[in-house]
Amino acid sequence: MAHTIEKRLILSFFVVYIFFCVAMDLRMYYRIQNYSIRPTKDGFKYESTVPCDLNPFCIVTVKGLMLDYLNFYVLGPLAALTDRIFLLSKWEWLSPNYISLFHVLIACLSGKLISSKSLLHRRIGVVVYQVRSWLDDVDGLVARKRKHIGGEHSDVGSTGYYVDALCDSLGSVALIIGIYYYLKSTSSNRGRGDYVRLKSSVTSIEDGVVDPCIDKKKIRFNNIVPTLLLFTGTLIASSLAWNRYIDLYQNLLEGDYQVSAAITEDAFYCKQTDVIRSNFFWVVTTAWKLINPHALTDYILVAIFIDKLWGYIYSVRWVVYIVIFIFVYLSDFYYIQNYRYIWGIESPVAVSVENISNTTLT
Repeated sequence: MAHTIEKRLILSFFVVYIFFCVAMDLRMYYRIQNYSIRPTKDGFKYESTVPCDLNPFCIVTVKGLMLDYLNFYVLGPLAALTDRIFLLSKWEWLSPNYISLFHVLIACLSGKLISSKSLLHRRIGVVVYQVRSWLDDVDGLVARKRKHIGGEHSDVGSTGYYVDALCDSLGSVALIIGIYYYLKSTSSNRGRGDYVRLKSSVTSIEDGVVDPCIDKKKIRFNNIVPTLLLFTGTLIASSLAWNRYIDLYQNLLEGDYQVSAAITEDAFYCKQTDVIRSNFFWVVTTAWKLINPHALTDYILVAIFIDKLWGYIYSVRWVVYIVIFIFVYLSDFYYIQNYRYIWGIESPVAVSVENISNTTLT
């Protein structure tokens, strides 16, 4: 009975969370379509009733639109609220890099808990890892406030950018190591049996005998390493592609007007706004919300929490690569088209592809 109630509570939580994300996305879509994004003359300014650092709708950025739901709508505002209460960005001795290094330690603690055979300990490890994710938002917030940057933004090329990327990678490694040791502890090297006996949270009665165990499919040890390597590869591929398109679209759609451009300043900003408001751009950004490395990590944390870890990573070990490839193709194609639209010239990507084709034909 208690087990059934627990499952219903977990299911109810995720249903409410999904509805929350959909509602927030609809509100963001309305905000984008009806209020200024770039500094155009005829735009209507968005007025926020709460401080902009707490309101994800206040400043529209490419990174914000491509950030996963949990970070953008929950952890980011919580990080901003924490800064407002404790004024972390005003503590001169507290470097964003120190926060990044600290959340690596938190990730190691999470990995240790997730490696446990106890489901309760693994669930605590999931919560601890989300604390790490919250600290990741805190270090970004502190860095942006000190540089007077509004909204989500990637400061590509800066020292902090690389330190944050390194610390995020180390955190992911700690998580993967924890998963590996948990799976290793529940695997079998012997025989080709299909099942292993594990303790259950419920009791089954058969022929009048109380049996506190259940049968689960055996995890073969020689399947663990290749499966985890494939899953780790999806995190790497997703991270490289996601950061690439944030950088490309950020420069294209948030870049300032250049005097040498062949169009007027207002026309330039209007074109940027047109692209951001387009439905296909919404499809591209939503796709990366769902498949970026933070989202992929959230999915595996959910699998750990509901005790479906092995089934999840084994099922998606190849599928995610296909999905990432499709999103990369769509994102590249759309970037080239919009570069031409905004600047009225061929994009560097398109020119290089055309030159390669001409050289090959020659």
